[in-house]
Amino acid sequence: MGRHMMTRGGIAMMLAAVLVAGLAGTAVPQTKYTVRFGVVGVPSTTYYAPLVVAEQKGFFAQQGVQLQRTVIGPDDNLVRAAAGGALDLGIPEASIAINGNAHGAPVKVIACLTDRYPYNLFARAGIKSYADLKGKTISHWTVAPEASTALIRRLMANGGLKEGEYNLIAGGGLPARYAALSKGAVDAAILTAPFNLLARREGMTDLGGLFDIPAVFACVIDNTNWAARNRDATVATLKALIMGFRYTANSAHKDEVVKMLADLGHLDPAVVGQTYDQFYRTQTYLTSWDLAPSPRSMQGVIDILAGLGQVPKGADPQRYFDLSFLNAALAQVGK
Repeated sequence: MGRHMMTRGGIAMMLAAVLVAGLAGTAVPQTKYTVRFGVVGVPSTTYYAPLVVAEQKGFFAQQGVQLQRTVIGPDDNLVRAAAGGALDLGIPEASIAINGNAHGAPVKVIACLTDRYPYNLFARAGIKSYADLKGKTISHWTVAPEASTALIRRLMANGGLKEGEYNLIAGGGLPARYAALSKGAVDAAILTAPFNLLARREGMTDLGGLFDIPAVFACVIDNTNWAARNRDATVATLKALIMGFRYTANSAHKDEVVKMLADLGHLDPAVVGQTYDQFYRTQTYLTSWDLAPSPRSMQGVIDILAGLGQVPKGADPQRYFDLSFLNAALAQVGK
């Protein structure tokens, strides 16, 4: 028994050695920043992939960011939460944040996920043209005078229908709009991935897309007061998202990324795979590469909002966008 006994000092030395060995063998990221981050819904839609990948691959942790993600919708509620200081950063529809800024809210767009509105107008199979939609009901997420509704009305006008010759209703979130169209409760609906692909597979009629007009859509916004005080945290968060974007856009990771999104949204991986190709292969103009919005799409959304009277005509996009954080993050991440 005596040879198995160890002095108290020996035990302490042994524990110290184990602790040192453990630390040497395991790199444990140290949390430097806690960031309250809002999204409008479960981020399984393909354009959210940089966020999902950054979370699941540990890129936020690598940058010392503990992301406290909150689902809060619709978009105007998220913008209000950011303006009120309940959120630090978030991803809403950019036009809602820009309108808020124009009315005094301390929010700005600091990066973007999509350079255009990635939505199609799908009608039930019996409807083959815009003329067939006369007097019919179209489901959208809002009927408020916003950029998205302005784009819908432009699409309808291009198809020969004037405002008042069709009914535009607020049909809720994307799954609800798709379900209503599938069941015949509405005649048409504004859909994006993956539900636009499901609608096409079911033989519904694709009447065109809102993406014909350059205008940023899903963007990262900040509470400007918080970001000014927490510049390093803001840049670190964007660095993780850039890493998530680059991992996503690398075709070698397609299967892995598709599985992440499919599992998160309980979706068919085959359909998610098609939406991956849409955003990162065939319709790359939908995507803000490296989270950097194009000047044309920045100006596009400002012009639409000016037409609605929500921002001054001829307004400079730089009043509503602050890409300095993104540029700093890109410089640190490198090519």
